[in-house]
Amino acid sequence: MKYLLLLLTTVLISFGTKKSKSNPYIVYTLYINKAETFILNENYSDALQFYKKAFSINIKPIAKNCFTAMQVAALENDVKSFKSFSIKGLERGLLATCFTKDSLISNFISQNHLEDFITNNTKKATKKYSKSINHFLLDTIQKLSHIDNKWKIHYLDSLSYVDSNNKTKYREKYDSIVSDIVENKLIPIIKKHGYPSERNINLEFVPNKNNPYNYSFSNNRTKLILLHYYSFPRTCDYNDLLKNEVYRGNLTAEHFAEIMDFQAKYNEEKFCKVEYYNEWHQTKDSTKFEAINNRRLEIGLSPFQEKSQKYKRGQKICKEKKENINHNQVRLFYWCG
Repeated sequence: MKYLLLLLTTVLISFGTKKSKSNPYIVYTLYINKAETFILNENYSDALQFYKKAFSINIKPIAKNCFTAMQVAALENDVKSFKSFSIKGLERGLLATCFTKDSLISNFISQNHLEDFITNNTKKATKKYSKSINHFLLDTIQKLSHIDNKWKIHYLDSLSYVDSNNKTKYREKYDSIVSDIVENKLIPIIKKHGYPSERNINLEFVPNKNNPYNYSFSNNRTKLILLHYYSFPRTCDYNDLLKNEVYRGNLTAEHFAEIMDFQAKYNEEKFCKVEYYNEWHQTKDSTKFEAINNRRLEIGLSPFQEKSQKYKRGQKICKEKKENINHNQVRLFYWCG
C-alpha cells in the first residue's frame, strides 16, 4: 500500500503547471480529491492516508473535509487520527453538536469514550477559530448578500412572473443592481482583502428542513452573488483575479469552477470566450472533455466524470436515508452523500 500511495502522489503532483505543483492550496485540493476517489471505491484505508497528507500541509483546512476525514478515521477505528481531525474541524468552525448529528461519528465517540476529549478541546479550538474571522469582511458580505437577495427576489423571482410582459425590463433593473454590487463593492474588497469565503470570514451550518441528514458546512454568500452576476453576459475582466484567489487559498477550486461555468453558459463570445470546468453547468461536447479535465487538474480538481459519480452516490444515499436505511454513510457533501 505504501508503494501505491507513493506512486499516486507522484502522479498527482507531476501534472499541472509549475505554479500548481508548488502551491500548497492546489496540492491540498489534489489530496482531498484523491481521498474522495478512494471513498467512492470504499477504500477507506487509502482515503485515510490522503487525508493525513492533506492535513499535514501548513494551511487552514476546509471544515467539511475535516468532518469527512473524521468519518473515515471512525470506519478505520483510528482513534489517534480521529482526535487530530476533530481538533482541526473544531478549529475551522465545526461545533461539537455537529458530531452528534452524525451516527457514524457520535457512535465512535461513545464507543471510545471521547466525550471528555471533545469537550476539553472545544473551548480552545473555538477561541482559535473566532480569532481567525475577519469581522469587517463578514459584516460586509452579509450586507451585500442581503441586498442582492432582496432585489433578486423582487425583480427576478416575483415581478418577472407576475408581470411577464415586462420581464426584460425587470431583468435589466436587477442586472444594474448586481453589477453595482460586484463591480463597485465586491471586486474592490477582493483586490484589497482577498476573496471573502470560509477561510477568512466564517463557516455556516446549513440544515435542510425537509431532510435532517442533508446538511452542509460552507459559506456560499460571495459565490452566490457572483453566480447571479455571471447569469448575465460579462467581460473577462475579473477572471484572472478570481483564479489568483484560488492560488491564494481564499477561493476554493470548486467554487471558482462553478462561477466559471455560469459565465461559460450565459456569456456571449463578443464579451469574453470562457471555457467550461463542468463543475456546475456542463458542455456535452466530448471533443472538449480532455481540455476540461486538464483545466480542472490545474486547480486540483478530479475529472468531472467523478463529480457525476458523487452526485449519483448522493442520490442513492438520499433515498436510503428517507427509508432509514444505512445511515452510517461517509459524507462527501454531494446531496445526501
